[in-house]
Amino acid sequence: MTRRVAVVLTTVAAALVLGTGVASANERPFSASLAGNATLSATADPCVFQNNETATGNGTHVGQFSWASEEFANFCVNPNGVAVIGSIGSFMMTAANGDLLFGVYTTLGEFDAAGNLIIHGTYELDGGTGRFADATGSGDIDAIGFLTPGLPVFGSLAGTIDF
Repeated sequence: MTRRVAVVLTTVAAALVLGTGVASANERPFSASLAGNATLSATADPCVFQNNETATGNGTHVGQFSWASEEFANFCVNPNGVAVIGSIGSFMMTAANGDLLFGVYTTLGEFDAAGNLIIHGTYELDGGTGRFADATGSGDIDAIGFLTPGLPVFGSLAGTIDF
């Protein structure tokens, strides 16, 4: 009987310890894809344009989301394209339930033969609301921007999220 009690107590203790670990934040794969449009506005610097993007997409741990980003794109730093430098690009993803996920990014874009911008960089997640209140993570961000009417943009994020 004593051995049986010891086994039950050990099992309960292990379940409590493991249960606590599952409830805490942990790093997991994160990916998202989005499609939307850019809106460019001139600034006082003829090399720099403010770019606000809106999009919709789908992502792991986020589900269906809407995207809003703001960046300052410098077309003079990179003679073959554009640069968003110094973590001055920021984004907000709004999940279907209203939870927000915030992040920043730095990118470099090159014009392809057709005149489209092929963009690559890195992102960092830095909090949010609801289940993403203390979210962190990082990874790669890739996009293509078309310089056609409506300025369509298609992008993806691949990396990790911890929440």
